Amino acid sequence: MKMIIVSTVAALGLAAPAMAEVAVLSAPLQAASLRTGALDVAAYRVDLADGAHEVTAMFRGRTSAEPQRVVMRLEDADEVQFSMPGEPDTIYTFASVGNAVEISAQRTSVQIASR
Repeated sequence: MKMIIVSTVAALGLAAPAMAEVAVLSAPLQAASLRTGALDVAAYRVDLADGAHEVTAMFRGRTSAEPQRVVMRLEDADEVQFSMPGEPDTIYTFASVGNAVEISAQRTSVQIASR
């Protein structure tokens, strides 16, 4: 009986999806940060007159002095996913969800496009 329980618990552990770190920007000029993989990211949003959000994110490696800046416009239900140069194992997602912007970072295996 112990072997069945151990096998079941092990199988559930393997089937569980990787957890993503998530930050929510629910108000203009609110900032949040994530620390996943080799990069730290800090981001804030500005609300535009037409209802869209402008999100500015700064990515910086823990051993690097120069940050990388990304600015994007997100309209309702927009979602952007990308990885940063030098850190292909982390997928960053920026999504406009209602009146908030959700930012997540999830570790993943490197995927190479092929034919």
